[in-house]
This record gives sequence, C-alpha cells and structure tokens, in this order.
Amino acid sequence: EVRVSTEKHAAVVRKFWQMFDEARFDDVAELLHPDCNIYWPNTHERFRGRQKLIDMNKRYPGRWYIDVIDVIVRGDLVVSVVRVYSKEDKQSFYATSFFKLKNGLIKEITEYWGEITEAPAWRITEGLSEKY
Repeated sequence: EVRVSTEKHAAVVRKFWQMFDEARFDDVAELLHPDCNIYWPNTHERFRGRQKLIDMNKRYPGRWYIDVIDVIVRGDLVVSVVRVYSKEDKQSFYATSFFKLKNGLIKEITEYWGEITEAPAWRITEGLSEKY
C-alpha cells in the first residue's frame, strides 16, 4: 500500500472538483479507483465503478458549476463542501462529500446534497433565527 500525504489527498479532491466545474467528466477517471463506489444517501443511490459516475454526470441535465468552499483532510478521509450552481437558472445546492482514498485514488464517496433556499418566514419572524 502506498502512503500519500494529506496535501496530496487534498489536491486530488480539489482537482476532482475542478474537473467537474469544467465538465471534464472523462478526465475524472484518472482520479477514481476503477472499483470505486459513490453513495448518495438523499436518494438512496449507489454508483458502482468509476464509469457509472462519469456516465451519469455526462447525461445529467443542464450545465453545472462548482465553487469549493472547504476541504478538510484526516488521514485517508477528505471532506469537502462545495456549492453547485447553474448559470441558466436560479437553482443551486450545497454538497458535503466524504472521500475515502486508497493509494492516491478515490475509492469511495458519500455525498449529501441540500438545496440552497430561503429560511421559512416563521423562524425569522418569531426571532428563532436570523439571516446571514
């Protein structure tokens, strides 16, 4: 097993998101272990193998862009928070992703998605939260 520095792990995840931002989905294959698994708990989906993830993103409707907000590394685990948005419509999301790396390649991703939206008015008017 190859030991890879935490800086290199962070660089792999940042490069992954850069390729997604540029819609270079085929190029992402170089960062993914051939037998990787990607989990989306929000929709109870698993994508088995790197090609399934690549094909799904190539077919996904619309053109999406990525802003990396944060990348945190703990050993072979990298956590990222990104904003995913479209320039064509107002829809945007946050994705919090847990990457497990092995020998410098992404072996597993578990990704949680949340829509960026307005807070419910009742929480603001009742003074329970405030906008930032």
